[in-house]
Amino acid sequence: MMKTTAALLLAAPLLFGGTVAQALGSDYSYDTFKTPDSVSWVQLCGTWGKDHQGTYRVVHADQYAQSFLYVQWMTRDANGGLHAEHTVAIAELDNDHAEIALTDITCRATPRGIVVTAKADSGHDDKLRRVTIEVGPAAGQYRYRAQRTR
Repeated sequence: MMKTTAALLLAAPLLFGGTVAQALGSDYSYDTFKTPDSVSWVQLCGTWGKDHQGTYRVVHADQYAQSFLYVQWMTRDANGGLHAEHTVAIAELDNDHAEIALTDITCRATPRGIVVTAKADSGHDDKLRRVTIEVGPAAGQYRYRAQRTR
């Protein structure tokens, strides 16, 4: 009985046209990598860590007629996939009463982290023109500055 079972297991790939040997890859649909519809901009920018092994990722979303901005400290796993080690929400923007919409977002690397800048339009104050967010080097550390016209 044992010899018969072993013979069937060995013969199975031949009986099914070798499908076991040919099933080396898988197709991945868009849903595998899908992001929320409100995410409008994602940018990798700059590096962090003792040996610069990590990278920053900036995520911008539009919801309720305003912007939400998040910065992530990303690392790669053994297979090369990116994973967020830490995520910080920019508190000055990420609440439902901020009413600040960002456009023309840019990110640049600095020796200490990254600097994110954007044009800003406020539902509360028509004098707000630009925001600057200096991020890093420590996880969760950032400085927010709003620049206004006179």
